[in-house]
Amino acid sequence: MDGPAWVQQLMSRAKEQPLIWVAWLRSRSVKLVGWTLLAVLTIAGLAMWDVKRRHAESMEDFGQHQERLARSLAAHLETLLSAGPSQPSQPGQPSPTAATLAEALKRLQQLQQPERWLVLVWAPSTPGFVTLTGQPTDPQLLREETQHGLGTARLHRDAAAALGLPRRAAVVGLASFQVGPPGPAKRYWVAAVATAARARDREAKASALTLLSIVVAALVVLVLGGIALHWQRQELRVQQALAVEEAHSRREAELERASRAATLGTLAMGITHELSTPLGIITGRAEQLVTRLASDERGLRSAQVIQEQAIRMGQVIRGLLGLVRDQAPSANRLCPEDICRGAMDLVRHRFMATKTELRFETPTGAALPAIRGEPRLLEQALVNLLINACDAAWEACPLHGQVVLRVCESEHQVLFRVTDNGAGISEEAAARAMEPFFTTKPIGQGTGLGLAITHEIVKSHRGSLRIRALPAGGTCAEIVLLQAEETIPHGN
Repeated sequence: MDGPAWVQQLMSRAKEQPLIWVAWLRSRSVKLVGWTLLAVLTIAGLAMWDVKRRHAESMEDFGQHQERLARSLAAHLETLLSAGPSQPSQPGQPSPTAATLAEALKRLQQLQQPERWLVLVWAPSTPGFVTLTGQPTDPQLLREETQHGLGTARLHRDAAAALGLPRRAAVVGLASFQVGPPGPAKRYWVAAVATAARARDREAKASALTLLSIVVAALVVLVLGGIALHWQRQELRVQQALAVEEAHSRREAELERASRAATLGTLAMGITHELSTPLGIITGRAEQLVTRLASDERGLRSAQVIQEQAIRMGQVIRGLLGLVRDQAPSANRLCPEDICRGAMDLVRHRFMATKTELRFETPTGAALPAIRGEPRLLEQALVNLLINACDAAWEACPLHGQVVLRVCESEHQVLFRVTDNGAGISEEAAARAMEPFFTTKPIGQGTGLGLAITHEIVKSHRGSLRIRALPAGGTCAEIVLLQAEETIPHGN
């Protein structure tokens, strides 16, 4: 026997799932690496942007420093030019203004550091900036900045190298002053030019350190992520192995239950075949007794009871045989109360013999919904539950055993609930109670078929059977059936 379809599907999926999980993990790994790289690039971009921003602020501060330096030098140069030359000029020597400027520039030479920063001066008598040694520079150097009156400027690396500074970008601070009467012809410009090599080196170092820290952090994340994925893969493989093993166990259990059900069907067919002839003989003899005992009221009643029970046994056996052959039971409209009272009548002698109390409870004044089904089979299902409850109550409380049969409705369903005050049932026994041939009774007192047959009867009526232990002790067995379309008045 192959077992139900869902078991086969579970087994096929279990065989395929290792490859599915590996492919899924690989795809997840690729996505994780991609997202990690994207995050690293984003963080690196933000970090570099922050480095650039800080460098720009540093260069701006550097430019303001150079501007202040240029203003200080311009004020100093203005003072020197205003004081005039230390000695009057002789015939054939430069004019006083030129001599004074040359002397002032010579004094300023002591302040500059040619390898780091230098001073340029643009006098009205020169076409552009000149160094403190009098060497002219490119006439277009800083001309646009002076025309617009800017305080700071930047020089390209080539322009800085032409001035004798390192071949790196340079920052210039500009300041102007005027000697003599106002007029554009008398305006002097002073430029304090300093190389930005150190600032650039600091920027490059900061950028390198930032990228190095990001790369190290990314490698650490990738390594830890790889370790985590490896552990996850191992865990998933273990879980998969457990799932496959569980699927095998479920399949074996399902096959065992199917085998027991087949055995139960075979047994039912054998019992039906073996009992059909004796039941026919009992029915015939009972009919003869009814005819002969017409004058004996007591004997006649006994013969009629024998005849009725024999007929009922035949109906139950034919119904069970129909269940084995997967035949749907009849769909007669039934009153739940009638089913309960019929079952109680059949077991009343058993309760009287064990002195166990049997009570029947229904909703007071309420209309009970009708149900559909085969009355003899449903009675037999309740009979099996009542007998089990009677045995459990009598065994636990020989003198105070109680069994209650309740019938009520709940959400378009009818509930038949049988409870007892016995010792209760364990969870393991409740889970296996409906398996064929499983019983908790001593050998010789139970066949293990009562609840199995009850379960099949209820299932054929599209209902369910539930068995559980009560918190205060005892056991509750509950049959749940669907309501019919109309209700039956209470008490009918």
